[in-house]
Amino acid sequence: MEVANNLIGKVVDLVFGLVKQEIDYVRNCTENINKLRNEAQKLNDMKGMVQQRIHLAKDKGDRLLDGVQNWIEKAEAEVSKAGKFLEGEANAKKTCFNLRLCIHEDGKTYESCVSLPAPTPSFVDLYERKNLDDINTHKFILDEIIEALSDESIQIVGIYGLGGVGKTTLAKEVVAEVKNLFADIVFITVSQTVDTKRIDKDVEAAAKRIINGDKVLIVLDDIWEELLLSDVGIPCGNDHKNCKILLTSRSKNLCEAMNVQRNICVNTLKEDEAWILFKRVVGERLDKDTRLKKIAKAVVQECGGLPLIIQVVGRALRNKPTDLWEATLDRLQNHAPLDIAPEIRKAFTQLKLSYDYLESEEAKSCFLLCCMFKQAGSVYLTDLVSYGVGLAIFSDLISLQDARNRVQIAVDTLKSSFLLLPSEIIQCVQMHDVVRDVALLIASKGKDKFFVAVGKGLTEWKPRKNTSESYTKISLLFNKIRELPDDELHFPLLDTLNLRGNEVSVIPDKFFGGMREVKVLDLSLNQISFLPQSLKLLTKLRMLDLSYNNGLHDISMLGELKDLEILMLGFTGIEIIPEEIGQLTSLRLLHLESCEDLSHITPGVLSRLTSLEELHILDCAGDLAQLGLVELSTLKSFKILYLFASNPGFFSQGTANLETLTDFYIQIGYISESIFDIHNSHIQRILSIAGNEIACMRPMKKLIQTSEHIVLDTIEDIESILPCLYQESFNDLKSIKLSNCPNVSHLVKTRDGEAMQNFGEGETKEKFFAQMEEIILVCLKGLELLWDCPHQYISFGSLQTIKIIDCPSLVSLFPVDVAQGLVNLSDIEIQDCDNLEVVISANDEHTTYGEIEQTEGTETDAETVFPWLTSVTLSRLSRLESFYSGHSAIKYPSLKFIKVKRCLSMMRWGHGVHDIPNIKFHDQGRDCSINDIIPNQASGEIEFGSLK
Repeated sequence: MEVANNLIGKVVDLVFGLVKQEIDYVRNCTENINKLRNEAQKLNDMKGMVQQRIHLAKDKGDRLLDGVQNWIEKAEAEVSKAGKFLEGEANAKKTCFNLRLCIHEDGKTYESCVSLPAPTPSFVDLYERKNLDDINTHKFILDEIIEALSDESIQIVGIYGLGGVGKTTLAKEVVAEVKNLFADIVFITVSQTVDTKRIDKDVEAAAKRIINGDKVLIVLDDIWEELLLSDVGIPCGNDHKNCKILLTSRSKNLCEAMNVQRNICVNTLKEDEAWILFKRVVGERLDKDTRLKKIAKAVVQECGGLPLIIQVVGRALRNKPTDLWEATLDRLQNHAPLDIAPEIRKAFTQLKLSYDYLESEEAKSCFLLCCMFKQAGSVYLTDLVSYGVGLAIFSDLISLQDARNRVQIAVDTLKSSFLLLPSEIIQCVQMHDVVRDVALLIASKGKDKFFVAVGKGLTEWKPRKNTSESYTKISLLFNKIRELPDDELHFPLLDTLNLRGNEVSVIPDKFFGGMREVKVLDLSLNQISFLPQSLKLLTKLRMLDLSYNNGLHDISMLGELKDLEILMLGFTGIEIIPEEIGQLTSLRLLHLESCEDLSHITPGVLSRLTSLEELHILDCAGDLAQLGLVELSTLKSFKILYLFASNPGFFSQGTANLETLTDFYIQIGYISESIFDIHNSHIQRILSIAGNEIACMRPMKKLIQTSEHIVLDTIEDIESILPCLYQESFNDLKSIKLSNCPNVSHLVKTRDGEAMQNFGEGETKEKFFAQMEEIILVCLKGLELLWDCPHQYISFGSLQTIKIIDCPSLVSLFPVDVAQGLVNLSDIEIQDCDNLEVVISANDEHTTYGEIEQTEGTETDAETVFPWLTSVTLSRLSRLESFYSGHSAIKYPSLKFIKVKRCLSMMRWGHGVHDIPNIKFHDQGRDCSINDIIPNQASGEIEFGSLK
């Protein structure tokens, strides 16, 4: 290329400049004419030879050297001029002609080479753009990726999603769209086995261009493990911002590990989009054949919105007869992928790779367990925990909480690989139908062999002797089975039996005799009244779920199951926890929820359960005062208590060492909402008390002081939280809800002397509310202020939500110096507080303490920022005059929603400047400020912005 550039440079200089060397005309004109004729002929011959080489190069698809075509044109012009000159020999003898001999010299370069070998066409040259019309899921993602690549602040973009969801196709679509924006684009398929030498070679030329300053895009497709860009020769980082990287992977975590700055998820297609794509593959016959169209619709549903599977299945069935379509649908619906045509099975293989490359054996085990539960339904993490503990899939397990943590890690891993999907139900995950088929396929090929017939409407179960012996796990979840085989079944390898959600009332005595390896037995949601004698033979049983068998009363037989670690007895008819249960020295969890007839736990039973970590007693009849929580305090492993009872009789003897529990969910008395619906992972100690007196709470004082979430409802003899319930500050309290407590005047109420004595001059102690994240105050008729103590002892740095409803004596909420510390506040909601005049007040307003005086100019000059405040709702506040009564500037960079309803006295939001960039205020077609809008609400309602 350098030679070619030099040559064309010479041509330009010599053709368009002055000739540096001229032919010395000899005096003999005849000699000069002959010489000219010879040189012209040589130049013409050379031109012809070069022209032939050009034709050959074009036929081969090679690229011509720069300047060669220009030389042809110049040479042709010179030959033509020489020919015209020589036509009149007489004139030639009288004049002279200057043939540009440099043209001949330059032509010698092209005699041997006129082109460079054509590079192998890249996929960009060959790629056929896909039709994304009406496939909005991919169109929107395509635009999002291009936007990210166009952002100069973003260098590495990642796209991730389930195998077969269309990541590679989208990456190629992106390249086709942006190819003119980059000097070079390199597309490299990394795959499962990373060949660093190959990648290094593929990016070698592009790396040179990057170093030289050219803008280059490198696509690394199908990454399965973390790849250091420097190890494969890709210049990246702050010194090479001209290099853009696009990664595709099945794992979000992997993208994050490779420092992706913009991570984009590729979701499965919606139902209508999947049908559009399927029709494009199969063709017009779907519109012409009504019967086939109905079958095809069902086939598309089985493809789960995965473009790869949709296209593979569509291609396989495109020209097949309708009968074969029906057979394929039947096999798809019955999850028999081994019987499906090889073309279809290839799609399943794509998903299986995601499983094969999971590094965690615990994640693999959880993945396979998920396929035992309801098809297309949610899988509860609690099931994965109890089944996992029963099957001992967790090595070196420390506790049940450790098992929960490891399940969460496994689930996160599976979700990042798109083998599991998020669920709308809290503490659940979902498994896609297609992925579930893959799980069953994997199970059928491994050491485990599953038999899964979930939700099939089965009314009986008669296993075949020839096939049943190899099963390790059987799930007959949610069928209509009433009777079980009366014979002794032979399942020598069976470790898991799930009969949840059937109509079984009687289990034959011999039923469990031939399955003595069972470790997990789920008989919940049936109609069982008596336990069969053969149950005692399951000596390796570790998890037993008998929940929701209302007719079950006698459980004394369970004392024989010495290895039992998890026992679920919720919603059964048991009346007593018998002495035999004390033999279960391996028991970690005893679950007793809504056992309405349970009124007695035999003394000494709990203290004998030396491995017990958790006890769940929720909404059981009777006060169970005989329980004696002191027994639990002797158990070294006991860490978690779930307790719901009608009165605090449990605590008549004190709480012993219960304040050392890592988790407790204790509800005393009945209120409208259950604390057990609270699923906030970082709040682990919750206490709710309703309809009692402070005197009843005194035995629980230490428990109260270690709570993270407190709910107090309908307690008349309480005036404040501190000092009534707390000694000093709220050391651990993160959330508080007070309702229907008429005499509460403050959350904190101390006199000057008490405050100074508690905190002490020069002594560093934790401030009030320091850990508080949520405050909910409802129907507190006497509430005047949140606190009655010096402001310097107040800190709301962690507060995220404050909700105040029907507190008619409340006058103001926060003084501005406290409000300046609301750095995490997100939501404010205030309703039906008749005397509230201001939400944020100047420091000299509405305070009991006269020692805090505003320094002149201080408040005016100060600037307050609510960095995370998102939503403000003010409703039915008849005396409210403004949100802020001071004059300093306030910024609301995150505020997106404001609602003001029936605040009749409110004429302004506040004095000073209020910067709310995310909400545009308009009045009669013109832009305005919030202060212009507020007076217009009158007795009605104004609402700006949206939280969507």
